[in-house]
Amino acid sequence: MSDTHSQLYLKLLENSTSFTIIFDQNQSVFWLNQSFCDLLGMEREQIIGSSAENTNGPCLKQILNNTSRIEIFAGILGKWIEVQDVMKIDGDEFGHPGEKFTVYYYNDVTKLVQAEDQLLQVENTLTHKMSHDAVTGMLSHHSMYQTLNLEVSRSRRYNNPLSVVLMNVDYESCANPVAPEQVEQIRLMISQLLKDQMRWADIVGHLTDYDFVLLLPETVYDSAQVLIEKINDRIHNVTHDAEHISYGISQWQKGDDVKMFLDRAALELRSQLAE
Repeated sequence: MSDTHSQLYLKLLENSTSFTIIFDQNQSVFWLNQSFCDLLGMEREQIIGSSAENTNGPCLKQILNNTSRIEIFAGILGKWIEVQDVMKIDGDEFGHPGEKFTVYYYNDVTKLVQAEDQLLQVENTLTHKMSHDAVTGMLSHHSMYQTLNLEVSRSRRYNNPLSVVLMNVDYESCANPVAPEQVEQIRLMISQLLKDQMRWADIVGHLTDYDFVLLLPETVYDSAQVLIEKINDRIHNVTHDAEHISYGISQWQKGDDVKMFLDRAALELRSQLAE
């Protein structure tokens, strides 16, 4: 190809709406358009001849490594560019017969990335709302049951101790009449006390028939009982209605599924309520 033809081809690439860069067969930069230089904040002469092995710029290094999506820091704000097309061309186009060149076309996908981030935030928020109780922020019924299954499976596999506590609040028997809107306040107060008393590995949530469920990995029955006494004392310090809270404790036994595990705690809870 003639020099005139080669210059015309580069002129077309120069005016392209894409950020365009050409690599030679050694993966060194042969040429790039001005808009790409401006985006990188570098002079063309600083970039031509660069390869992944001889550049220190993190953004340029990603480009030279042919990363498909790259974050470019342009001043305070970041921009994202992404490879939209790759084209192999003969070196004859540029007066290098017998060689092979590769043209990469990058487009600005900043708005797309921002939209993806916003969508992810919405999805995470929805997932959290679906898996957590709106008042207490603890695991909801469905999520708690899933967690119970996981922890029981883990105890079955490794034979580790595991205890569960079912906790019910008798709002009707409280010393002072409890209005419907006060029930949520009491639930929130108790949930905060529970969070303060629990270890990082402990899990607190709700099940349909119980106000609170405490799942205690690596905990035997007696240790769970000590924890409940401690929690009861804390609740009593805040309100005199601690005597209207009942507990049922169960330690996982070999051969237990989730139902058997919970049924023993429920039996103890009903026994306590009957007293």
